[in-house]
This record gives sequence, structure tokens and C-alpha cells, in this order.
Amino acid sequence: MSAAVCSAAVPSSTLVAGGIEYGASEDYVRQVYGAPTEVETKHHTVWNGEVTEYEYGDSFELKFVDGYARHVEISRHNGIKTAANIEVGSTLDAVKAAYGEPDKIRGDKYIYYCDEDQSIGLVFEIENSRVDEIEMGYLG
Repeated sequence: MSAAVCSAAVPSSTLVAGGIEYGASEDYVRQVYGAPTEVETKHHTVWNGEVTEYEYGDSFELKFVDGYARHVEISRHNGIKTAANIEVGSTLDAVKAAYGEPDKIRGDKYIYYCDEDQSIGLVFEIENSRVDEIEMGYLG
């Protein structure tokens, strides 16, 4: 993983959620979190192949392409944080203090792209000035 800097001062090295980096292997995720609650394999047109989804409970989901994490979603306050200690429930001010101003705001989503690959980054869904959901990795 490169340490290149993304816009809004978000280096690609910050694409981490719950200790899982963008591109982590399925084996590594299992070492950290154990067996997932649910595993589902689907065909995904964007990646032109199979995507394996791991669900841990009802609020932490990872998608793997060719065995590597490409998308992570955190949908409830469950203790899982980004590399900058942002979690569901954090304030919008804390997000901006950690990552700067977003590259784009689309509705309630504050989006931070990586310069070297704008198909990946971080998205914070904001409700009532607090993080309601976090997405990390592929943003398509």
C-alpha cells in the first residue's frame, strides 16, 4: 500500500477501519475478527467477477474481490473506528478535524477521495451533525 497523499489531507494509509486496511486479505480479517456471522458470494458488474461479502453482526460488512478487502461499511456504533479514531456517533467537527474539508458533499454524505485513485476513499454519512455510517474503500 502506498503512502501517497490524498486530497483533503487523507493519505491512502488512513483507509483503515477496525484495524482492517483497504486491500487486507480475507485470511487476515478472519485472524482479527474470527468467522463472519454471514458469508455471501455475488457477481458484481463493476469488478466483473465474484464479490464475497462478510458480515459481522448487523453493523460491520466487508466486501472482498479476489480475496482482498475492497469495501468496508460500519452502520452502527459498535466500537469500530477509522485510523483517525472516527466512529459512528462522532461529530462532524471531529471528522473535519481529522480529515479536513471533504472533497464532495452529496446529500448527507461527506466524501474524501484519494488523488491517486478517486474510486476509493472514505464516506461519512452525517445525521444531526453526527456520523451515522462510515464507508471505506471502493466508492462506486
